[in-house]
Order: sequence, then structure tokens, then C-alpha cells
Amino acid sequence: MSIIAVVNNKGGVGKTTTTVHLAVAIQQFGKKVLAIDIDEQANLLMHLFEYHLVKEIEAKNGAKSPLLEHESGVRVASLSFGRYDRKEYIKQIHALAKDYETVLIDCPPSLEERTLAAIDAADYVLIPTEPEHLSFKGLAKLMSVCDEKKKAIAGVIITQYDKKIAAHNFYVPEISSTFSKYLIKPPVPKSAAFPAASGMVKTGYEWVGKKSNAALDAYTQIAETLISRGIANGKV
Repeated sequence: MSIIAVVNNKGGVGKTTTTVHLAVAIQQFGKKVLAIDIDEQANLLMHLFEYHLVKEIEAKNGAKSPLLEHESGVRVASLSFGRYDRKEYIKQIHALAKDYETVLIDCPPSLEERTLAAIDAADYVLIPTEPEHLSFKGLAKLMSVCDEKKKAIAGVIITQYDKKIAAHNFYVPEISSTFSKYLIKPPVPKSAAFPAASGMVKTGYEWVGKKSNAALDAYTQIAETLISRGIANGKV
């Protein structure tokens, strides 16, 4: 199996959107995929399931949730509720992951205990980042954490790209040159499909259907790259 922690210590960069849509895209290539929510805000669960179900999981199951299956076919587990030490989080991640080829972990927006546990449990770290100043500056710190922990970086993905924003047009080349070893293309354009789909507890793929969408096409291409590099191509 391949366990991939989706990490950035800055919020709002598209970690949950990336986790959700790469899970669907990788599955569409025939892989058995699990998405794990380890963020106490439970954004991954909230994206894919009705609010009342998420609250039931929080109330009845603590940190351990039953495996859920979204209409997209992606299996989802939660370690969002309750607090454990790092070793217990790692143990639970490995227990959940054992029956899957690819596991994606949606992490909190900081280098807190849960995030560090996810990195420790993972084979790879995948870093989504906006093409903006603070996100760019934070990449070096995250890279150093991965280096200290001797964790392989699956790649850096540019998210929420808007060609009409001057800063984005400046930082896309900056990220591309500074982190060329890790960058996975193409950039994922900003898309209204993502908040619309989330509001209906769907993924963008279900929401858009057969219509063409550049952002979804980007996630499909990124998934194909991860598989071709053997990163999302683990065997059960």
C-alpha cells in the first residue's frame, strides 16, 4: 500500500479539496482507495456526508468512526474526534490502511500532533499550495520537516490558480523554479465546482458530470502522474 499525507501548515490552500478529488481520480484508474480525515474540524467528512451523520460520528464513536462509502465509491474513515498520542494515531492509520492500495490523509492546517503523526505514518507527503507569498514562504519549512523525518515528498501541487491575479502569475514560476524537483503539473485552476459540490455533499466529478472542467482535468492528470511514478500504485 501507499500512504500519502496531504499536508500544508497554512489553511485555505485546498488540502481537503485535493484529498477528495485525488481519491476519486486515483480510484477511477482502478485503485482501491481510502481517504482518512485526521483534522478535528472534520472538513473531509463535512465535504462528503450530511451534517447530521458527521455529528452522530462525533457523538458516538469518538476518534474511531465506521468506514463510510461516498456515492463516488471512495471509502472514508475519520480520526477527527477524540485525542490520542502520536503512537496511537499511527497505529490506527496503519490498521485502517491495510486493505487499500492508496490511502490519502487530510491533515490539519498546522504542524500539530495529528499532522506529525500522519507524516510519521505515511510513505509520502503531498503538499498543495496556493501560488501566493505566505504559501510560498511556508514550503521551505515543510520541506525541512520532511527532511528531518526522512519522508519522501510525493510532490507539490499548485492549487486555486487564477490567471487574472498578478501574484499568482508571479508565484507560479517562482514555485516551479524553486521546487522544480517536486512540482507536479498542471496547476489546479480555481473552480466554482468545488464549493458547489461540497454544498451538496458531492465531489466535483459527480457535480460536473460529463461536462469538461479544467480543475477536475488537472486532478485527473495529477492522479495519473502519482500512479505512473509508483506513488499511488501500492499493492494490498
